[in-house]
Amino acid sequence: MRGGTRLIALLVSIVFLTSAVPIVRFYQSYWTRLQSVPALVIYRENQSGGNWTPLSRISPWMAKAIVATEDRSFYSNLGVSFEGIGRALVVDLKTHSFAQGGSTITQQLARNTMLTPVKRFRRKIAEALLAMMMTVLYTKNQILAMYLNQVYLGDGAFGVDSAAERYFGESPAKLSLPQAALLAGLPQAPSYYNPLIHFHTAKDRQRMVLESMVADHQISARQARAAFRAPLHLETRAHSV
Repeated sequence: MRGGTRLIALLVSIVFLTSAVPIVRFYQSYWTRLQSVPALVIYRENQSGGNWTPLSRISPWMAKAIVATEDRSFYSNLGVSFEGIGRALVVDLKTHSFAQGGSTITQQLARNTMLTPVKRFRRKIAEALLAMMMTVLYTKNQILAMYLNQVYLGDGAFGVDSAAERYFGESPAKLSLPQAALLAGLPQAPSYYNPLIHFHTAKDRQRMVLESMVADHQISARQARAAFRAPLHLETRAHSV
């Protein structure tokens, strides 16, 4: 986007964010609940059969892959991408729908833990406000850890601990670059990209994740090619290469 378009997107975002929701009342309603998000993530993960895993015990490849794929500005943004929100709002208003994404990792965490999945205009506004509040309350590493422990990765696996075991029979700490790139491609469509059911589709998505990591300067093009060719050692051997 050019500079003028970025400015328009920012202005559109700010206008909608500050006018659609009574800010003070929203803050009073959600601040205490936001403080319970870590406990909620742990509870939900335990209920689904997973275990809370700190970021220090998750492969660095997983963190790099998910940031490159889901939110490249994660470490520098305020919990939201005003450019992304503005672009999504413009498209949604033109099409009279709420189909556009534009959600950062923090917005996804806010939505998955505190809001309904129904796509409504006010929910998108609430999601953005909650994400900004989360960024004030938690560090980026805390937010990333919570996200990785609650995100749905298909085949009944909530969180990276369950997914690493389900697909590879590994702990999160031992995920290789090829395995992490495969998992990082799942949040957008966990069933569609499930490698145990749609292996070739999952491999196509893995390639996209690796290309995103190259574009984000996380890996080299040579590393990406080698990772794409490497065996995944899936637990269901009929789908492995």
